[in-house]
Amino acid sequence: MPGPEHLLTRIVTMNGALVFPGLDVPHGWNDPALLGMELPGAGAVASATGLAGLYSAAVAGDRLLTTETVTDLVRELSAGQGFLGFDAGARWGSGVLLDSSFRPMLGARSFGNDGAGGQFAFGDDEHEVGFAYVANRMLGHGDPRATNLITALRTCLS
Repeated sequence: MPGPEHLLTRIVTMNGALVFPGLDVPHGWNDPALLGMELPGAGAVASATGLAGLYSAAVAGDRLLTTETVTDLVRELSAGQGFLGFDAGARWGSGVLLDSSFRPMLGARSFGNDGAGGQFAFGDDEHEVGFAYVANRMLGHGDPRATNLITALRTCLS
């Protein structure tokens, strides 16, 4: 982890309000006390089954989102490298990540969001799939496990 004044450290620790010993120890964002705090925009805690079920309900069967709504959702609104440079090539729709080389999903009808440590969930109405991967331990940036699972899913669907 960079020093305490580095922008990344300030973001992850909420400008020093949280103790953050590192991603590879059972503290920091994995601390049960912190997980119970309900931090808006940073404290989502869910199971892979729950997240996949949420996205599946949105895009499959008697779905929550219409085809027109998904079409609006997956319309690209911005793309490119983010402020810290970790997400070069990311594409964004209306508050959701879109399929890209940075965050590959199943295709043009896929939308989702990722989380710290490699967590990722998305839905795709063309394939009627809700997908989620959550780790039992948060690792650093660049964790390939979700991408590897999505590649296997894409192979199974083709």
